[in-house]
Amino acid sequence: MPASSSILTRPAFPPSLARRLAKRRINPSRPLHTSSPILNVSVKPEPSTIPPSTALSALLSRLSLPSNDPSLHPTLIACLTHPSYYSAQAQSNTNEIPELEVVDSESSSSSSSSSSTTKSDNELLSTLGNSLLGLFASEHITQLYPLLPTQAVKNAITAYVGPSTCLSVARELGVSVQGGGNNGQVPGLGRGSNSAGLPIRWSKVYLQEKNYQDNIRGENVPSKGPEKVPVARRFQKFLEKKENEEKDLSSEEIGGRRNRESFEDVVASTVRAFVGLIYQEQGVHAARSFVHAHFLSRSIDLSSLFNFKNPLHMLSSVISSHLSSAGVPISANQGVIEKRLLASTGVNSQSPLFLVGLFLPSGIKLAEGHGSSKAMAEYRAAKNALLSLFLVRSDQSNSSEQTGLGLGSIGLPSSLYASSERWLSNGKISENVDEKEMSYRGVNWGGKEVIAESRDLRRKL
Repeated sequence: MPASSSILTRPAFPPSLARRLAKRRINPSRPLHTSSPILNVSVKPEPSTIPPSTALSALLSRLSLPSNDPSLHPTLIACLTHPSYYSAQAQSNTNEIPELEVVDSESSSSSSSSSSTTKSDNELLSTLGNSLLGLFASEHITQLYPLLPTQAVKNAITAYVGPSTCLSVARELGVSVQGGGNNGQVPGLGRGSNSAGLPIRWSKVYLQEKNYQDNIRGENVPSKGPEKVPVARRFQKFLEKKENEEKDLSSEEIGGRRNRESFEDVVASTVRAFVGLIYQEQGVHAARSFVHAHFLSRSIDLSSLFNFKNPLHMLSSVISSHLSSAGVPISANQGVIEKRLLASTGVNSQSPLFLVGLFLPSGIKLAEGHGSSKAMAEYRAAKNALLSLFLVRSDQSNSSEQTGLGLGSIGLPSSLYASSERWLSNGKISENVDEKEMSYRGVNWGGKEVIAESRDLRRKL
């Protein structure tokens, strides 16, 4: 009996646990009135879609615009606003768009902030900037490379001022950086900036719905219709003919194909609006200087613009065109190109190597190329000859001696426009304008263009 009583009086848990439970803090039965920041958690304000005035002034300084002019802030906010932002708000059933308020943190304590209703977007300035980018890029490329074919010029313009380049320029200006780079998770690469840059106001949901509706109406032809099924080779020509007829019909009804708008296009529209804003505020010379400094100063491999299928035939046509334009009498062997084997090694081995040169009947050497076969060497030699001709720069010191094209520097057609300071004098049009600024003479090489087999440039900068 005493043994059983000792068993019943034993505690159900160890003494150490009992001591810990006794020391446990008891929650108060009533709320404590204290000023501790842990207990009184305030609601965080919602992030504003409008950057502070200091960030806008810094962006104006990077755009070479007066940073101490607050009247440019609403226009700059409009440049950062995509049309989809207000279109999405117009479609929603919420209340009216609140007034956009630009608050200066430095002067907020002394004076009340001035609010202005700004509902403009960057559509007009983006259209203006796109035209200016095409103008400056086309005149720069055509004057720098006067023998470049038209299709290659179009591809070069896309490479210099296309959406990919606009996205790169936007990140350099601190607009829509989207993340600060490496946050320390990847070792050995350092840490990036914590700033995400100035945000762009746009609606991703609205653009997705718009692209979806365009697909339904057939504006984006590649995504229309069911999945493609394998078709025999002898029936493919009928299928291609039917697809071409559908494309022509859709272009007539809708007005042409429309590309799907992505985030890259949204950022590109903002950068184009910046160019339009610079032109609107400071004129064509300031806009051209900005474009040359941020766009046309980039290094691009123009040789990737070409994809020659039969370069030897094209080389013969180009040489005939240039000789006839130079006044050389037409002869039977005017476009004849002689192929000579300059060197070879390993002919009887598994890896031979040939060096072929291309010559005119007069003995002038055009180019040379190497390859594992004579056909490959001839192809590369003809390609090198065409590239050496198409990519002749007019700003080279010896280009005038070789081709008669360059004078050591290039002039641009937009340079003939005098600045507003010279055109205006005391608010009136001045008559004392230099006559030299009103005339321009471009490169006149006198030849006709040979259709080049160029392909569209798909390159991410």
